[in-house]
Amino acid sequence: MPRERPYAALTIDRIADEALALLDEVGLDGLSTRKLAAALGMQGPSLYHHFQNKAELLGHMTARILSKALIPLDRDVEWDVWLRTLAHATRAMTMEYRDGAMLYASSNPSQEIRQLLLPGMTEPLLRGGFTQLEADQSISFLGSFVVGWTINEQNETVRSLMLSMMEMDETFSVGVETLVQGIALRYGKAVSQVPK
Repeated sequence: MPRERPYAALTIDRIADEALALLDEVGLDGLSTRKLAAALGMQGPSLYHHFQNKAELLGHMTARILSKALIPLDRDVEWDVWLRTLAHATRAMTMEYRDGAMLYASSNPSQEIRQLLLPGMTEPLLRGGFTQLEADQSISFLGSFVVGWTINEQNETVRSLMLSMMEMDETFSVGVETLVQGIALRYGKAVSQVPK
């Protein structure tokens, strides 16, 4: 039986990273706190020192994916450029993980998402003259589209059907642009550039 590691040796980020690695092996349905504890060399109940429940764990896993997507992005751009960049980066990072989109849809937003990541996502919109509500709504619209799209993209049957009708990357870009143009119209904002 493996020796249990002390709580102090495990950070939330370390546990979330191990859980993401396990997610790639077993998928969201196969992910359990028991399997995660075994991978970390600890007893299952010890995980609850760090997380209250599985939904909270999933929230921290989602925060790790979002953080990795956001870190390299330049926020010092026009609001519409930011939304396009954010959509493509989030989709790409989500697709790197098995069931990544279902993870987003199944998780409880962590404090990191609420207090750090979401404010960072709305920052370019606020700077572009959006109210806080308008910025929050715009990020919500975009996030819902990206998660819904990638849920379909990670479902082999649905993906095959979509591929029989369209080119996925191009159509995703059209969907993002449709949202950006709709947001501009809804909130009376100028679009700095329209991709060809």
